[in-house]
Amino acid sequence: RGESLHEATPRTVPKPRPFRKESPTTHTETVRSRMTKSGKERERVAEERNVIDEKIIKEAVIEHRELYLDETIPGLKVQKDVDLDTLTEISITHKKIYRISNLQGYDMLKKLVLNSNIIEKIENLDHLVSLEWLDLSFNKITKIEGLDKLVNLTDLSLHKNRISRIEGLENLKKLQILSLGENNIESMSDVQSLRPYKSLRVLNLKGNPVAKIDTFEASVIAFLPQIQYLDFRYLQPTEGQKEYRPPELDAIVRKEDEQKKEMKTKIKEDEDCQKDEKMNVVGLRSLFQDMLVNDKAYQDTISTFDGKSSAKFRGFKTEVMVKYEADFEKDVKEYLKQSKTFFDTKVTEEEKFIQAVKTADKQAKADSVKLIKQFELKKIKAIEEYKEEETPEVLGTLAGEVKGLEKGLMTIEMLLVEQLEDLYTEFNSKLKEFKRGSSTARSEFQIRVAEKVAVYKRKLSDFTDKIRQLIKEEEEDDEDEQLEQADPLEALVKNEQKITECITNSYDSQKEYIDELIARHTRQEDQRIKTLQTRLALDNYSKNRKRVAEIFDIIALYNNVIEMEAYGPNNDGDDEHSGPE
Repeated sequence: RGESLHEATPRTVPKPRPFRKESPTTHTETVRSRMTKSGKERERVAEERNVIDEKIIKEAVIEHRELYLDETIPGLKVQKDVDLDTLTEISITHKKIYRISNLQGYDMLKKLVLNSNIIEKIENLDHLVSLEWLDLSFNKITKIEGLDKLVNLTDLSLHKNRISRIEGLENLKKLQILSLGENNIESMSDVQSLRPYKSLRVLNLKGNPVAKIDTFEASVIAFLPQIQYLDFRYLQPTEGQKEYRPPELDAIVRKEDEQKKEMKTKIKEDEDCQKDEKMNVVGLRSLFQDMLVNDKAYQDTISTFDGKSSAKFRGFKTEVMVKYEADFEKDVKEYLKQSKTFFDTKVTEEEKFIQAVKTADKQAKADSVKLIKQFELKKIKAIEEYKEEETPEVLGTLAGEVKGLEKGLMTIEMLLVEQLEDLYTEFNSKLKEFKRGSSTARSEFQIRVAEKVAVYKRKLSDFTDKIRQLIKEEEEDDEDEQLEQADPLEALVKNEQKITECITNSYDSQKEYIDELIARHTRQEDQRIKTLQTRLALDNYSKNRKRVAEIFDIIALYNNVIEMEAYGPNNDGDDEHSGPE
């Protein structure tokens, strides 16, 4: 898997590796002594511990080359030179490495093998974003961590460590092989946590306490249907295993379905937002709810009618709000449909305009090339005639032809400019037509929804008048009712001046919100059309300048050719004096 070390070839020019301060290769550590049962002190032991450095890396590379040297080829020797900047694989095993460090600058690594050492922590790997294979088996690691940036990792081996939980793999979406055998994983919930990794095909948990559970294999098949190989064996589920369904699975599947629905909803909302931005109707889909949220009188007072338990207020939603919202949303939907029609028409006209400009430019270029080719034939003939007869009049005639060529090319350019001007005028006329239609539709929508708000105001007034009459009738029937028992909301409704002021404030707030949104859309549309017109005009101007500059360059080149033929020291060939391509 991956290139061999001695054949590693960089695909890009490598950046200089950052300076790595040389660390001493070998350290010794005194292990704290402990007392034996007999009370005698054990002998102190010195343990050798190493760190990764350039010397160890180079030695490992050479060892790897020696191991895989093809001895069937006579005279083949191990290459001793090691280019650290081009390494794609590093394998350092059985070296008593106690810490992952000093790997800065090895950004091209795709495979890193540090198994059979004494490493206790996964760290200092964030910069190795190209890494695809990481082997840290047979170490002393207790926690899966430090892998967040290794998004290209497909093969991870942590066999024979001291890990008790499956975690820290959230960003490894490409993971295909995961080896966690001979660790301390006990809970089936850790196995369930691998369900989101849809690329995972090979899983090893052999030697963990969880693997001793009777239903372990059946649970893996149920929870992780993507797994093909489990504990070094190809999975071939029995009928019983296929039918096994853990109690927790149904809840997990329901949650996944909910998440999928939420994701689809979010994707659709994002798509709608992008469409609305292009159509210049941002905020319309949620206009009704946003308008009520920003209506302080509605939020503080009117909306509380719906929550009242009193029978007098129960008709608020059905009599006022339900039809108000339905009629309002109907107008919004109709306006969105109109806006889409206008937008599609504008896009179509813009595409037609751009295609027409390309066609005109292509035709002008073809005419110019034809004119240049005709001149080329005249130039070749004139130069051959001049070389044979050495008559200056021939070159003078050719110089006149150059002026004719310049005039012809400039005529083509001027005709193109006039043609493009007509196209721009026609397109600007279409833009004005689009703007008028869009503005009219927007104004009509504004009038329609304003009418709906006015109806809301009238119905709300009628509803409070009805409640006020009911309260009055109740008070007449029970004249002994204590004043302090009066409901604050009923007291507000009884006060005709205050409730009328509240309703008016709600009406004004909603109408103002609508007017501000429509005004913002109008300003944005004006700005977008101006920006489009300016961009197209600048594009036309810059292309015109470029084409004219090319004409001047061509004419200058031909004049230079004639001058070199007339005064140049050697006229042995036409290769140096050929015309423009």
